[in-house]
Amino acid sequence: MKIAIALLVLVLAGCGNTPPPSPATQSPPTQNTPTVAGPKVPKVVALRLAEARETLKAQGYRVAEEDETGQRRPVLEPQNWVVTSQLPEAGADAPGGTEVVLKVRKPTDAPTSQPPPAKGTVPNVVCLDLQKAQDTLQAAGFLLLGSEDATGQGRQQVVDRNWVVVSQSAPAGSTPDAKTKITLGAVKFGEPTGSSGCKS
Repeated sequence: MKIAIALLVLVLAGCGNTPPPSPATQSPPTQNTPTVAGPKVPKVVALRLAEARETLKAQGYRVAEEDETGQRRPVLEPQNWVVTSQLPEAGADAPGGTEVVLKVRKPTDAPTSQPPPAKGTVPNVVCLDLQKAQDTLQAAGFLLLGSEDATGQGRQQVVDRNWVVVSQSAPAGSTPDAKTKITLGAVKFGEPTGSSGCKS
């Protein structure tokens, strides 16, 4: 009986001395830390300035715009302007509060500067904004000018720069008397321009 008890004590003592598993054999805990991407500047090139402003401000960006033509014209009606470039560019990482500078121009802006009109000859003013068209005709010596709503709605052209000329009563290249009244048909920016093919 004493021998059996002694053996049991030895067995129990041996079980208590089992070494713990080596740290090298333990698998390290896996960590799946997601990578959070920062905000990216949305693309607003080719949008009307009004829509571009809303898109950028909705994502927390500040907006500044510049007249791409270098004429430093003030933006009175953002719907009349189109974004041609942006900085930072679309897709760039930029935190909220960053100022996005937009270069803008009117659809009626000529891609290059036009030579001054010849005196006494009616210039082509179709596709210009109404104010620019009137200025161009006056520079050619035609001072008796009128305008009308080309859609037939009878609207008054209160702010000439908000309208696009789609027709002119005296054809370009003609040489009428300087006292001839020239009437310009116009539509508002963003409206269909009919067969004129003008951008608005």
